Amino acid sequence: MLATGQWLAVFAGWTLAALAVFAVVHAIVRLLDDKRVRGILFGSTVVLVLATSVPPLWEMFTRRSERIWDLRLLVPLELADKIRETDRERVFANPAALAQLLPLVPDFGDSVSMADSVLLSRNPSKWREDFRRMKWNAVLLSGPVGEYRPLLDHLMASPDWHLAFITNYGFLFRYGSGLPPRSLDAAFRFGSDQETAVYLAQIAGYYGAVRRSADARACIERALELAPDNTSVLSHAATFAAAQKRWQDAISYSRRALENDHGLIHAKLTQALALFETGEAEKAEELVNDVLLETPDDMYTLFLSARTRRSLNDYGGEAESLERLVAIASKTGAPTASYRVYLGQAYARQGLAEPAVRNYRAALESGQLDARQSDELRDAINAIESKTGH
Repeated sequence: MLATGQWLAVFAGWTLAALAVFAVVHAIVRLLDDKRVRGILFGSTVVLVLATSVPPLWEMFTRRSERIWDLRLLVPLELADKIRETDRERVFANPAALAQLLPLVPDFGDSVSMADSVLLSRNPSKWREDFRRMKWNAVLLSGPVGEYRPLLDHLMASPDWHLAFITNYGFLFRYGSGLPPRSLDAAFRFGSDQETAVYLAQIAGYYGAVRRSADARACIERALELAPDNTSVLSHAATFAAAQKRWQDAISYSRRALENDHGLIHAKLTQALALFETGEAEKAEELVNDVLLETPDDMYTLFLSARTRRSLNDYGGEAESLERLVAIASKTGAPTASYRVYLGQAYARQGLAEPAVRNYRAALESGQLDARQSDELRDAINAIESKTGH
């Protein structure tokens, strides 16, 4: 139903736009006396409307087999059901989980503020301090794993917590001991072959994030068997291949996904990373710049931009990407120390001592570096200041 509604909305939008254009042209044509000019103007309008409206409608028609009918593939309904079974006042959730679950469980947002969630998801030490005060009995992690990777690793290693549930949208941890969730059965079905394949492809990434590689591989392989040309499946297969450093497979799958959907940001980023890792930094930079036009504040994309520019010896461009990254991280409460270290290095390579030292000192003062990293930065500062005489 949702996919059909989206298709109809787009179709209606194009239709209304076409009618509006025809109405304007018709009004202009009635004011013209020259029949030849009127014919050329009207014919040109018809061609223009067809040229702009037919391609997207044709693309939707050719990809109709990929329409999703089950809402569980579009929103985290399974996680929402699990949350309704718990004491919602004692559940910690990462930022993406809060955003996804609030429309489904309205009182869910009382468990933790968005600002605290951003900070604690990336800082297990601080999270443990707040846990002693808040006494959370469950932790919900959903969305991009990079947003909460430090906390996920901490929970997986902690004897006080156990992974209770894995879905195609994330994880639910519970306080105390317990058995890990069972693997999906080999005969698992989720509606049609297309929907089953999409679910398997989605959950594979989360299996991989908790190092259940065999489960992840089995899910991706079966997804590709069921729907080898599905755009979502191909995109997830590319991500899985990249996680295993199978860069050529990542490039192949992402290219096939982009052939189906030229604007698929996730596939572009995966392909950019794979190209970068295989020594094609210039091609990677083109894709990264393309993504930044649509998502200029995405932290992962900005960091990949900085990496590609550094490999191309574009240290000014690297510093530009990292400055934006530091500003966004500071605004959201995310740690900035590692970004400032790279930023200081980018300035140092340009011979810009003052901004290099400033960023090194800011990284030191953050308290986010270990003893070895701190000592290395002090040595770098001393080396710069000895050369400049400051």
